[in-house]
Amino acid sequence: MSTAIDTALTSDPIPDLDEAALDTPDVAEPAAVDEAPADPAAPAPEALMLPPRELVIDDNVRKTFDLGDHPDVTDSIRRRGVETPVKAYRELDGTITVIEGQIRVLTALAFDLAKVPVWVTPAPAVSPAERAITRIAEQINANDCRIPLTDGDRAAGMTQMFDFGASLTRISQEIGHKRDQVKLAVSVGGSDTACRAVDSGQLDFEQAAILAEYEKVGDTDAVARLLATSRSMFAYEAKRIAGDRAEARQRFLESLSYAAHGFGVLTTEPADDNDRFINYERLRTADGSDITAADLDATAADWVVYLFPTDTSALDDAETGASVDPDTVDWDTTDHPGAAPVEGKRHADSVLHQPVWEPTCYLRADRLNESMFALASDFDHAIEVVANNVGDNDVCDAVPLDEIRVGDNESGSSPTPYEAAPQQVETAEDIQRREEAARAGAAQRTEAERVANERREQEREAARRVRELNKQGQAALEARREFVTGYLTRKTPPPLAALFVAETLADEPGLLNEYNADRTAHELLGITGWRKDLLTAIGTAKPTRCQVITLGLVLGAYEKRTGKDAWRFTDRGVRRYLHFLADNGHHLTPVEQAAAGDIDPGTIDIDS
Repeated sequence: MSTAIDTALTSDPIPDLDEAALDTPDVAEPAAVDEAPADPAAPAPEALMLPPRELVIDDNVRKTFDLGDHPDVTDSIRRRGVETPVKAYRELDGTITVIEGQIRVLTALAFDLAKVPVWVTPAPAVSPAERAITRIAEQINANDCRIPLTDGDRAAGMTQMFDFGASLTRISQEIGHKRDQVKLAVSVGGSDTACRAVDSGQLDFEQAAILAEYEKVGDTDAVARLLATSRSMFAYEAKRIAGDRAEARQRFLESLSYAAHGFGVLTTEPADDNDRFINYERLRTADGSDITAADLDATAADWVVYLFPTDTSALDDAETGASVDPDTVDWDTTDHPGAAPVEGKRHADSVLHQPVWEPTCYLRADRLNESMFALASDFDHAIEVVANNVGDNDVCDAVPLDEIRVGDNESGSSPTPYEAAPQQVETAEDIQRREEAARAGAAQRTEAERVANERREQEREAARRVRELNKQGQAALEARREFVTGYLTRKTPPPLAALFVAETLADEPGLLNEYNADRTAHELLGITGWRKDLLTAIGTAKPTRCQVITLGLVLGAYEKRTGKDAWRFTDRGVRRYLHFLADNGHHLTPVEQAAAGDIDPGTIDIDS
């Protein structure tokens, strides 16, 4: 490889200007050199393949450079040769003098290339000064007047190569980019939206690749959400979207059994003011009883269900999804993939903890009148109407047999077994009191029903808020761990690390001994295995890297403590941890701000 070049290689230096030219004042405009028009009979240009050692490099405006500073150029020439012809003059003595393309020629010489393409024109029959002026102008224009490919155009080109059948490895070799870079570019290049986002600087390639995947499957909502997100919050929003889509897929799977029984399936939870569906809690059977599972199953076509995950988990087979009895698992094999379970039990890695899904049933509002169900409030209204319609001659409650009078009646004869005591005639005051009591009772029942419905709605909304904030918390956790993992790859600790570690260990000396604190730290530090593997990494690390590992142990302990529901609690250590991350480049999400004590979790938008 060539070393730094401070002077151009040439056998034809520019001759000195004449004395008159040297005497020209600096401020004077140089006299124009009028040359005769080119001779139409002049020799035509030639496109030749020539050995680079036979070329003479003319003087060049590019004076100082090192070929080693341009590995992309030199590696391309090494692999593919010189593809863009250099420009040269054929002198009267036959010498080929390169006027544009010295780096290509020097690189070809460095790699002992046999030949390079040369576009040769006859040397102009002009004065040395005019020739120098023309050469310099051409060299400057050749370097400055180029329109480079945008990153998006380059990615689109790689995608086309891939679509035509080139493997990622071949594209990497042909283009001279690393395979991982090519893989990202191919992911991005198929999306015009992603390419524009890269070219505008809105997204980097990793972010654009995520956007491209959603555009590829037609998820316009995800694309719009990602485009509306700042780069600093992109990872968090991408995790939220991924979590939403994963939940939607699982909801679909969990809903299949209900659909098989004839229930309709909802993909979104109806709002409280939705007039198309009526929550089963607001309904009763025709006789006023609560609705049972048997009632729902018998009229499945009239109902739709919306399923949501609960905090309760069940144990399923990792491959089949079948339910597993926890007593059949050898839990001592957890995190030990090579360990053999005891006889009669299965390995802990063969099962998964999956959330239990619960349904909420809604009656189709257009089926209400034809169904066997009625609104709960209708029964209270019916009671009030009946009470108000009881007249003077209406028979009220039946008289029990044990209250039948067995003595003489007014006629002196004994009453028959079916002859009841005469009713008292109600006065106007009695009727008024009864009607007022009925109205008051109905009002109390209506108010009680309203309060109960309001309480149920509040409980449902509170439960939904917890679920949504926990989902945000899970997305924040995943994005935060990605940030911390990347942050801990550094070789030297950040300036604030020493103070943070000292304050932490002084305030919480038992922090590193908390449950699974070391395991989380190992994951963040990229260490697979147990404590001996950590000690091995420490033993081979430089002192500054050891300081980073110490920081990682502290961050890992705090990260273990900062779960998806950290927004619900106020923990001094978690607050210190999150503020440290914020001071070092991590943008806190709303749930993290709540966990850090910066905002009230009740103010977080759960519908955005």
